[in-house]
Amino acid sequence: MILQSTVIAFSLSSDAFAASIAKGAKFSGISVNRALLIALGFGVFEALAPLIGYMLGQQFASVIADYDHWAALLLLGFLGGRMIWRSYDDDEAGPASSAAPGWLGVLVTALGTSIDAIIVGVTLALVSDNIPLTLFMIGFVTFVMTFIGLRLGGVIGARAGKWAEFLGGVGLAGIGLNIFVSHTMF
Repeated sequence: MILQSTVIAFSLSSDAFAASIAKGAKFSGISVNRALLIALGFGVFEALAPLIGYMLGQQFASVIADYDHWAALLLLGFLGGRMIWRSYDDDEAGPASSAAPGWLGVLVTALGTSIDAIIVGVTLALVSDNIPLTLFMIGFVTFVMTFIGLRLGGVIGARAGKWAEFLGGVGLAGIGLNIFVSHTMF
């Protein structure tokens, strides 16, 4: 049970990790305390998102089952495409800033990286018999991965952040495409 929850948690935290590397590279002067708060925010959003999906899945399973693949394809495809587009934007690359990202930007990024977790939450009842443990693991792993990404991004620089943003965008779009294909083919 713990292994299964951990695998789910690492899978869901991968986009938050990529986004945090990009943010850490762009804002290399993020203090440890600020990085801990940002990581906590990402962890909380990533843990709450599957809970929302789980509750929606319980209430609206038949409606969601008919359209979740389209929502995943469109939302994750859009977010992934946006991240890929931004990875090519030279104006945004610029030199690393010693300032920290604004809280609105952190909120939008945390919400964006949690969208796939809502969809995963719909299916949690099928793969987990201990929802509180799974949600805790998702939040904890995302917290740790985001903190590491922020600190690592500040060390490896903006170019690596652009690659991480590109790969994170490919990952998000790939998750959306995978959900769409698996729901429409089987």
